[in-house]
Order: sequence, then C-alpha cells, then structure tokens
Amino acid sequence: MQTTLVFTQDEFRSRLNRLQAELVKQELGGMLIHTPENIFYLTGYQSPGYYMYQCLVVPISGNPVLVLRRGELSNVQTYSWLPGDLVRTYDDTNDPVALTADTVSEMDVPGGNLGLETGSWFLPVRNYKKLEVLLGDYRLIDAQGTVESLRVVKSAAEVGYIREACAVADKSMQAGLDAIRAGVNEDEAAAAMFSAMILAGGEYLGMEPFISSGYRSGNMHSAWGHKVIGEGETLLLEVAGSRNRYHGALMRAAYTGTPTDEIKRATEVCIASLNAALDAIKPGVTAGEVDEACRGTIERAGMYEQFRKRTGYSIGAAFAPDWGEGHIMSLQRDDERVLLPGMVFHIPPALRMPNRYGVGFSETILVTETGCEVLTTLPRELTISKGVTA
Repeated sequence: MQTTLVFTQDEFRSRLNRLQAELVKQELGGMLIHTPENIFYLTGYQSPGYYMYQCLVVPISGNPVLVLRRGELSNVQTYSWLPGDLVRTYDDTNDPVALTADTVSEMDVPGGNLGLETGSWFLPVRNYKKLEVLLGDYRLIDAQGTVESLRVVKSAAEVGYIREACAVADKSMQAGLDAIRAGVNEDEAAAAMFSAMILAGGEYLGMEPFISSGYRSGNMHSAWGHKVIGEGETLLLEVAGSRNRYHGALMRAAYTGTPTDEIKRATEVCIASLNAALDAIKPGVTAGEVDEACRGTIERAGMYEQFRKRTGYSIGAAFAPDWGEGHIMSLQRDDERVLLPGMVFHIPPALRMPNRYGVGFSETILVTETGCEVLTTLPRELTISKGVTA
C-alpha cells in the first residue's frame, strides 16, 4: 500500500490541535464534521465519492475517527494519515447516521455540547433530525465556521499548491483564447481548455469552466452551450486549475472582430476596477474597503447595474459544487473582516448586459506582508480574434 500525504504529519497535527483548542473555547466536547473540504483539511482524505455520507468525529482531545462508506477505505489508506483503527465503515445497506452515533459513544466524547455544521451541504435535515434522536444525551450546537476559520489563512504548503493550480489555469485559459474565432463552436473552445488543463497536470475541479459567446456572455455562469461563435461577439471565459484539491481561478474576455465603443468602455472600466482592488489589498485593510475600491470604480463610471455582486472571495481547497471559499470570506460591501498575510482571493469583476454581452477580468492573489502578489499571469487585456473559420 502506498500512502500519498499532501501535507506533513506535523501540519495535520497542528490543524487538529488548533481545532481542538477552538472546541475548548466554545465549550464543546467534540464536533461532527460532514463537509468534505474540512475532512480533507484535517485528515488528507479525498475522493469524488463524498456524495455518500461521511463524518469525521473530532473529540476535544485525542484522535478523530472517520465514518464513511466501506468502498472508500482504500482512499483513506492512500491519502490520509488516519490508521485503520481510526476509521469506521458502513456497507450500502447499513445506516451511517446510526454508525456515527455509535462511534461518538465508543469514543467516550464528553457529554454536554456537541458541535456540528448546520450550514454544511452534506448534512441534510433528515440526518440532522436523526442525530438529534440518536445523540439525545448531547446538546447539538451550531459550530459552523469553526474549521473554516482555520482555513482562511493558508500555510506555505497550501500556497504552493495554489501556485501550481494557477499555472494550470493560465495554460487552460490561453488554450481557450487561442481556440476562439468566428465560426468555431463553443464546444471546441471548451475542449481545448479541458485538454490543456489536464495536460498541464490539472485535476478534477470544484466547478466546471465557463465559456460563452455573444448574447450568452451576458448571462452569469454560462458554460459552453453548443453555440457557434459569431463575428462581432464578446466572449467571457472563466476557468480554475486544481492541484491536490487546491484551486486557482482566472477570467478573461475576448472579442471577434473590432470591438465597439461600448465594449471598449466596459473593458476599460472592468480592468480599472480590478486594478483598484489589487492596489487596495494589504494587511490591515478590511474586505469592505477592497470592495469599495473595486465597486466604487464601477459606480463612478455609472455601470453598477451591470455589476451588482461581491468583488471577490477566498479560494483554496474545494470539492464540487464550488471552486471558491466565499462562505469562509468574501470581499463585499461593508464587510469589516481584516485581511491578513496568507489569505488568498479570487477577484473577478465582470460587467454584464443580460442576453447581450459580458466582459470580465480576474486574478487570483495572495495577501503578502506589504500588499498582494498576483498568482495568475496572463495579460490583463481584451483578446481580439480576427480570424474566421471557413
């Protein structure tokens, strides 16, 4: 058996110790963790099979125990530091929630308050209610965000993986930009992006790439849609790279032919707003101040109705359905959270006219001791495609 740990044992142990210190502060005897990113963060375990029930039981002291589907056991052995005696498996015909309750009992988790993630996509109401009944000796307490608070500042090793992911995103985006021209189907450009992504060492993503042309580019989250790219159309492309579950993302816009004055102005405002956000980033400023720099640029240009969203979001470890960590921290209006060195954000200002056109430009950045480092590297400009496919 070959074990592939993406972090050192010491880093995993440090994460567990920090979490258990938080549990002490919150007067919790332990915590049930159902979110795949948080389980990965604490143990290294990863698998696309997280759609089946899994739960990491973390006591206030000592080792955690992972409850999961029996078929995933080999992935625990491959990717995590957990030995076999810290894993409980269930067959498809067993009740995994009951196994979780039994595991809590076997571990002698102190009675009283037991934390869990009420906001997790992977703790449905049915399972929560069953846990309430089966763990009747405990008071289930909302501890949502406890693990996430540890994830928001990245370690040097995490930043290293994000750098690799950004290099993948750069190559994928460049392949997409090179593939677009009037007469080409969006599917062909998407195929070029996927091919470049995989050949660059990219792994499965938390969310699919987006590539849309013409009227579709004005609609948020438009993936490739079998449309033939026309002459005189905007294109909006957004893609992430993934390495060891860590993501870096990038957005760029293009135009087939000679852009109109309207498209030129939207491009100029969009890039200016991104530049303003990057200039504002440094330790000690608030998320709201960065948003004000970006959003304020757009508002002063009279184009806020084409924006109307947050400026950016934390990015790091992710499984589908999202590549971002916006639920951990976002750069948004009036947000008083303070930026710290080691935070990583994707900043994607975009200006959209629904069912008409859309332009957008983004970077993935690292907050440094003195400002920010842009981790993605493609030119910040509107790509012009003048070729026409016969």
